[in-house]
Amino acid sequence: MANRVTLPREIWVLVAAAVVVSLGYGIVAPVLPQFAKSFGVTTTAATVVVSAFAFMRLVFAPASGRLSNMFGERWMYILGMAIVGVSSVASGLAQSYTQLLIYRGLGGIGSVTFSVAAMSLIFKLAPPGGKGRASAAYGSGFLLGSIFGPAVGAVLAPLGYRWPFMIYAALLAVAAAIVFFLVPSSVSDATHSLRLRRDRTARPSRQEELEHDPTAREHEQTADEHAAAEREIAKEKAKAKKPPMTVREALQVRRFKIVLLTAFAQGWTNMGVRVAVVPLLAASIPGAPSWLPGGALMAFAAGNGLALLRAGYLSDVYGRKPIVVFGLIVSGIFTIIMGMWDTTGVVMLGSFLGGFGSGAIQPSQQGTVADIVGNRPGSQVVSFFQMSADLGQILGPIIAGLMIDYSGYTLAYGFSGSILIVVALAWIFLVKERVEDRR
Repeated sequence: MANRVTLPREIWVLVAAAVVVSLGYGIVAPVLPQFAKSFGVTTTAATVVVSAFAFMRLVFAPASGRLSNMFGERWMYILGMAIVGVSSVASGLAQSYTQLLIYRGLGGIGSVTFSVAAMSLIFKLAPPGGKGRASAAYGSGFLLGSIFGPAVGAVLAPLGYRWPFMIYAALLAVAAAIVFFLVPSSVSDATHSLRLRRDRTARPSRQEELEHDPTAREHEQTADEHAAAEREIAKEKAKAKKPPMTVREALQVRRFKIVLLTAFAQGWTNMGVRVAVVPLLAASIPGAPSWLPGGALMAFAAGNGLALLRAGYLSDVYGRKPIVVFGLIVSGIFTIIMGMWDTTGVVMLGSFLGGFGSGAIQPSQQGTVADIVGNRPGSQVVSFFQMSADLGQILGPIIAGLMIDYSGYTLAYGFSGSILIVVALAWIFLVKERVEDRR
C-alpha cells in the first residue's frame, strides 16, 4: 500500500477556482443547445455551437502550451479566464445563430489557455506518488460545480437563455481573482514556501531547544541558510539539465498513444455528446419534466464526483489500467442504454452511471500523462493530450447530431458508447503497466 500523501495548499487553491468556474459552466451547459435551437436551426446546427468551442480549443492548444512555458502558467491561467469571460458576455448578447456560433467559438481560445496552464501547475505542484490524487482533486472541483450549476440554472430558468452567460462571466472573474491572489507568481516560490512549511512543522522540539541557547540558534540559522541556498542551486541545475519533453518523445511511449485515444473517446462521448445532445434528448421526451435537461447533467456530474472520491487514490495504488478500463466499460454500456430506452428514469440512471464511469477514467488518464512527463516541463505534451480530447469534442456532437436528424437518438448513443468500449479493449490488450511506470 502507498503512503498517504498530503497535497499542497496551492493545489487546493486551484481546486477552489475550478469549483467556481464549473459552477458557471454548469449554469450555461443545459441552456446552450436550447438557446441555439431557439434561432430556428436543426439539431446538427445546435450541436455545432458546442463543437465550435472545442474546435478553437484544438486550434489554439499548441500555442497555449508554448505560451505557458514562455510567460508562466499563472499568468496564462488568468488571461484565459479573461478571454472566456468576454466571450460569455458576448454570447449572452448574441442576436443571431451566427453571432452565437462565433462568440462561443472564440471562448475556446481562452478555455484551452487556462486549462493547459492549470494542468501544468497541478503536475508541477503534485508531490511524488500523489499525481493521480492531485488530478482527481482538481477534477472533483470541476465536478462539484457541475453538480450544483445546473440546479442553479434551473432556478434561473425564468430569466431566459441570456442571463446564465452573464453569471458565468462574473464567476470567471472570481476564479481569476482567487488564483491571482493565492497562487505564488512562480512555481519555484510555491515549492519554496511548501518546503519552509514542512521545515517548520518537522522540527518543533529542536526550535524549543534553541530558544534557550542563543549561540546554537545562530549556528543553526547559518546552517539552514547555507542548506537552503544549496537546495536552490541544485534545483536550478536539475531544471537546466531537463529540457521540456517534446510531443515526439511522448509519442514513442505506447501508453501515451493509448491515452490519446482515451481522451478522444472521453471528449466525444462524455464531454461533447453529453453537453450538446443530452439536454436535447431530455427535452424531446414526451411529458418529461422541465428540469430534466439540467437534472441529467446534474446526475452525470454527481456520478462523476462520486467516482473521483477514490479513483485517484486507487489509480496511484493499483495502477492506471484497471481503473480506466472499468470506467470506459461502465460509461460505454450506460451511454448505449440511454439511447435505447429514452424515459425520464433511464436518462437519469444512465447519466449517473455514465458519469461514474467517466469519473474513474479521468484521474487515470491524467495520471498516465503525468507519469510519462515525469519531473520534466511538459506543457506541450499536456496541450497535445488536450487536443485529442478537443478533437473528440468537436466530432462527437456534429456526427451525433447528423445521426439524430436522419435516424434518431438510438444510433447516436449506441455509436458513442461503443467508442468507449473499443478503447477499453485497447487498454486490455495493448498496455502492459509496471509499478515503475507510476514514478
